Amino acid sequence: MFIRDPKTAKIGEEILPFELESVPEYFLRKAESELGETSEKMMQCLRQIKEMANRDKHTRNFEFDDDFLVQYLRARKYNVPIAFSQLKALVQLKKKNPQIFTDFSYEKTLYTIRKKFITMLPWRCQDGCAILLVQLDNWYPDRFPVEEIKRACVIWLLQSLREPMTQINGFKAIIDVKSNPLRHLKHCTPNNIWLIYHGSQECVPGRYKEVHIVNTSATFKAAWILLKPFISEKLKKRIIFHPNSKTLLNYFPKDVLPTQYGGNLETYDMSNWLRKAMEPEKLSSIGGTCRRESIIDPRRNSNCRQESSCFNWRRESNASRRSSKTA
Repeated sequence: MFIRDPKTAKIGEEILPFELESVPEYFLRKAESELGETSEKMMQCLRQIKEMANRDKHTRNFEFDDDFLVQYLRARKYNVPIAFSQLKALVQLKKKNPQIFTDFSYEKTLYTIRKKFITMLPWRCQDGCAILLVQLDNWYPDRFPVEEIKRACVIWLLQSLREPMTQINGFKAIIDVKSNPLRHLKHCTPNNIWLIYHGSQECVPGRYKEVHIVNTSATFKAAWILLKPFISEKLKKRIIFHPNSKTLLNYFPKDVLPTQYGGNLETYDMSNWLRKAMEPEKLSSIGGTCRRESIIDPRRNSNCRQESSCFNWRRESNASRRSSKTA
């Protein structure tokens, strides 16, 4: 029902921009069909995951926005225990690695766009997926240290998941692993490789639909040896190795791909989106905000919050759909 052909998809019809003010009706139905999402289920599961967070010693001192919790519920198709387990993993990652969740800099993150080594692309796939593009060969560690890369990944992954369309449809990643081994091999440490896996798979609430690897290199082969044992069988089936970039057109509409990969996209500057994503109030809530237990009683906190904005837009959408049916 929700399969669309990338070769016939067109901008303005099946192909939508990365940023949308609301979720189109088609994708609300997709959320109901694939995720089992209804407004009632969303609110019920929000109450449950809040109760779990307020009871658990690792999370009870953290405050989470409803919109943030919905990301985890959608990623795990409203299986609350699994969603909470992933949420707790992010909190623990944040506690163990506070340096990558602090000192965010717009100018430094913007550098990843200007030098074209990490960015989201401005158009979505025909199935609604956001597209993450990584070009390893454009990264010079002596100019942009590995710790800054980790911070940038936190921004690109967690802040892009504020978009409901990305929560519902997921990501597709294009990872161009062409690399100069002299620059990159020394950073393929077990700790860094494990952080890539653990952070992206067990902490970030993303739905990774496809991972496309192009231009394999010695650096990638070394990293793959370390990374492969950790990857789930489900994700392994979604990793596609390309003999050349032209075969990406079998999976992506031509209009969403940069010209260097056989597409029509000549520019893909996402700096305006990044500026909004890095507004102080949005950065302050990444991964939840710490609170003092003596100030806020966690047993009462889940009952005194306002309805989430994600529930509000879904409720309004359901109301408009009911009125259209009776009209």
